[in-house]
Amino acid sequence: MDLVTGATGIVGTPLVVKLLSQGQTVRALHRPSSDRARVEQAVREADPDSLSRLEWVEGDLTDQASLEDALAGVKRVFHSAALVSFHSADRKALRHINAEGTANLVNAMLHCGTPRLIHVSSVAALGRKAGQPTDESTLFEEQPGTSAYARSKHRAEMEAFRGAVEGLPGGLVVVNPTVIVGPGDFRRSSSALFRVLDCGFSWYPVGSGGYVGADDVAEVCIRLGDSEVGDARFVLCAEHRTHQDVMTTIASALGRPAPTRAVKPWIAGIAWRLVWVVERLTGRRSMISRESLTSGSEHQRYDGSRIVQVLKELGQSWEYTPIDDVIQSTVQAYRRQRDS
Repeated sequence: MDLVTGATGIVGTPLVVKLLSQGQTVRALHRPSSDRARVEQAVREADPDSLSRLEWVEGDLTDQASLEDALAGVKRVFHSAALVSFHSADRKALRHINAEGTANLVNAMLHCGTPRLIHVSSVAALGRKAGQPTDESTLFEEQPGTSAYARSKHRAEMEAFRGAVEGLPGGLVVVNPTVIVGPGDFRRSSSALFRVLDCGFSWYPVGSGGYVGADDVAEVCIRLGDSEVGDARFVLCAEHRTHQDVMTTIASALGRPAPTRAVKPWIAGIAWRLVWVVERLTGRRSMISRESLTSGSEHQRYDGSRIVQVLKELGQSWEYTPIDDVIQSTVQAYRRQRDS
């Protein structure tokens, strides 16, 4: 049996669907507020007969006892649960859920003797190379401006590697995706971009970065989980694109005007200060924050080629899905959800 944390998330949902399609029995960890219906609908669309092999279990990363209950009989854990936020006010929550939550999961696995962990991290947990693409060898270095999210994901990785050192017999694999594109909760995280552009949002950040499809992340996790690869990490990046290009492609697929107004650094500096004031006056959280605006102005390349080579060495032919194709399929999913 496999355990999937974050089963209702952008990576967790395709993980559940793909594992069930392989014939696996899947136990999906969820919180009381999670939207299980969307996951079950995705399973029905892929293979309705496999729904009988999906077991939901209520639990929380902050509660080690609930994790130990969820691990009974489990051989592999696909850990995709995380809080994604670039709001400084979420510093404690990010540490509590991402870092301490992963520590609880690792401790529970060690206590229960669960062999193998596939940990979904982020390129935010890696460092930067001046003038060179970030790859698996780029070590994290905290610098002024490092986001609380990046720190929490790095600390979560350290907990995962601690587990490997202390005795996960099946080993550890870490994947570090770039910006993940795919169906999910279109009110938050990267999926929210589709809803925002559908509403006619006209601004775009001037930076660029890496993008990868959610299905590709899930597929790689499963292939690595099925292999004997251990104590290794893999950067997952399908393409380097400007954010304007990606947003224009999404808007076009939605039949909306492309964003034409650039959020230049000086505009970003004014914007986050205004947002900060408005949030405190109204008590309402904005999607925009200082950290997200700063990140959107940066240009960072990532090298995601190692996973293709390693899978080739394992006798598996695999390539990333083009981001334009991912956008098209995500728009279709968004429309179905919007119009339902």
